[in-house]
Amino acid sequence: MYLLLPTLLRGTSDCALPRDNMVDEVTTMKDDVINANTLAWLVCSGVSILANTWSILSVSAKQKKWKPLEFLICTLAGTHILNMAIPITMYCVITLRRQHSSYEWNEGLCKVFVSTFYTLTLVTCFSVTSLSYHRMWMVRWPVNYRLSNTKKQAVHTVMGIWMVSFILSTLPAVGWHDTIDRFYTSDCRFIVTEIGLGFGVCFLLLIGGSVTMGVICIGIALFQTFSIQAGHKADKNKFNVPTIVVEDAQGKRRSSIDGSEPLKTSLQITYLISGIVFIYDFLTGFPILVVSFASLKFDRSYNWMVLCVLWCSIAQSILLPMFLWACDRYRADIRMVWEKCVAIMSNDEVDEGAPYKKIL
Repeated sequence: MYLLLPTLLRGTSDCALPRDNMVDEVTTMKDDVINANTLAWLVCSGVSILANTWSILSVSAKQKKWKPLEFLICTLAGTHILNMAIPITMYCVITLRRQHSSYEWNEGLCKVFVSTFYTLTLVTCFSVTSLSYHRMWMVRWPVNYRLSNTKKQAVHTVMGIWMVSFILSTLPAVGWHDTIDRFYTSDCRFIVTEIGLGFGVCFLLLIGGSVTMGVICIGIALFQTFSIQAGHKADKNKFNVPTIVVEDAQGKRRSSIDGSEPLKTSLQITYLISGIVFIYDFLTGFPILVVSFASLKFDRSYNWMVLCVLWCSIAQSILLPMFLWACDRYRADIRMVWEKCVAIMSNDEVDEGAPYKKIL
């Protein structure tokens, strides 16, 4: 019996070796899958940053008087720039460093990545919903829209979006996460189930509610636009709003309220916002909902979840400039953009061109 004991112990340890090797192989496969996409993510992020920067300049160059919708579009493009420049680039650079050195994620870097990534993901989602809501309001109730202080409301909406998104997304960094298996102890596991059940459920509800509201609002806007265009169910003159100019006793223009958009312009903008909403929903909203729900249901994350979340975030940020370029209202050439840049640098802006500096 004593002679057999070392043999049995040796046999037990030999049986454990394949299991450890299997874990190492799974980890290596996971790293290989992520590493194979890292360089592509980094290149696409750079392209997205350049394209969205050009979009902001192009929209600015085409607008003599800023309106809430253009302000929200530029805010969305700016959010894409930040998302690609900070969390996505950070993830790619650290992953590339891990390939060629012993560098690893640490607690601070992982918390910064998770907080910025989820903050900007929520800001993107809420910004798209705000675009669809403003378009529905402008098409369905044009008189009320133009009589309301929509410029101030748009600025306050953006401020509220950033505040809510930042507060929720920084909570995991200050302690609202799974304390048994922390998401930053081994690699940087940023799928919601790895962070914690509470954060995952809140994030899922916010994204789901925002996507649903965006679809409903743009559906109402499309229905109203088609009704006015057909001219059968709604009188075309019913929703016409005249341009109102307020002057003082000396006849100097003090303020004005824009009139109704031409039908062609209205259709262009409605189709553009519809395209932005549906591209976001199908490339980011629904995929993130599926990934979040699946990860919470199975209580673990998989390689395909990481690939899906990152690729979808990059894809929808690249498609926004394409949609803006396809719309003649926001498509500017190099000369117009250059003149706009020169005007900005020389501080040669008219007061109506930058209303958002005064209404805070």
